[in-house]
Amino acid sequence: MARSIIGRTCALGAVAALLGLTGGAPSQAVAEPGEGPVITQAVFFGDSLTDAGTYGFRFTTMPGKTWAQHVAQRLGQSDQPNEHVAEYGDVYQGKPGLPGPGGLNYAEGGARADSAYSTVSDDPQGTPISTVVQVDRYLQQHGSFTPNQVVTLYVGTNDVAYHYDPTKNPELAQSLRDDVPAGEEVMVGERARVAAAATAEARTAETILANGGQRLLVFKLFDTSLDPWFRTAAARQYVGELGAVYNQTLLAALPPDSRIQIVDTEAFVDDLLQNAGQYGFTHGANEDACAKPDQDYCDASGLKSPDADQTYVFAAAEHMTTRANELLGDYVLRQIGLAG
Repeated sequence: MARSIIGRTCALGAVAALLGLTGGAPSQAVAEPGEGPVITQAVFFGDSLTDAGTYGFRFTTMPGKTWAQHVAQRLGQSDQPNEHVAEYGDVYQGKPGLPGPGGLNYAEGGARADSAYSTVSDDPQGTPISTVVQVDRYLQQHGSFTPNQVVTLYVGTNDVAYHYDPTKNPELAQSLRDDVPAGEEVMVGERARVAAAATAEARTAETILANGGQRLLVFKLFDTSLDPWFRTAAARQYVGELGAVYNQTLLAALPPDSRIQIVDTEAFVDDLLQNAGQYGFTHGANEDACAKPDQDYCDASGLKSPDADQTYVFAAAEHMTTRANELLGDYVLRQIGLAG
């Protein structure tokens, strides 16, 4: 999500207002949400940034919870995932998940907008299921969305970084790790791939609305180049540009519907970094709270310092710490009028 493409011209005070820190509305909302029923339940679709523990752990600094779990707890509903797996080794193998515990969080680590992330199978029912399949799964179980629900859709990071995964495009992944920039010929295809995923997410948003969704929060991607997983300038440039393409395409493809509200996660993360001391952070961009690199999560024994879950913004390669997740949960609650 390159800054030059998305553009961040807000002064710090304006950013604080964007984030609802002073009670303001989120930026870039497709339309202002109208008056409607009181929100008493949330349904979550997405990837590891939202996952409530489908694989037996959460992609953060354990035992911390993801932002979605904080929202679920505030609403008094289960904060558990919809399905689970017998063991993490079953993930990315084309194997379907197991029923239960049955929560309304359908997000799964590794999920893409509309494609499988398996190393051996394109079975859409194999974990992790895409957000297209997640929404289908919800509709199979519940029939439709209801007016008292807020629905969240936060996906795209795995589509942006897909070919940085050495199991997907070994040559490109290695060259980026060697700090060799992707050439324009490569980037043409990569931009098209990412734009197609963002367009698919917009179609998923339309499916949610067509099936009764009355309050839909669609999350922008934050600047993926800030994540610790990307350790060279070439890698950061690559994911930064593709993230910007994803956001631009998504915002342009979403229907102009008052039931949609954009959650500006990009501005949220920027605020955490620019005003780190206000939130107790002492470590920012490209710094990982986990002692070992490229982990999916770490617990207290695997932190760089005893308080790293509170003083770092990022953890576990592409994810956020316990503290950052708590703040994002608070931010989302502000957007639906349930702060405090």
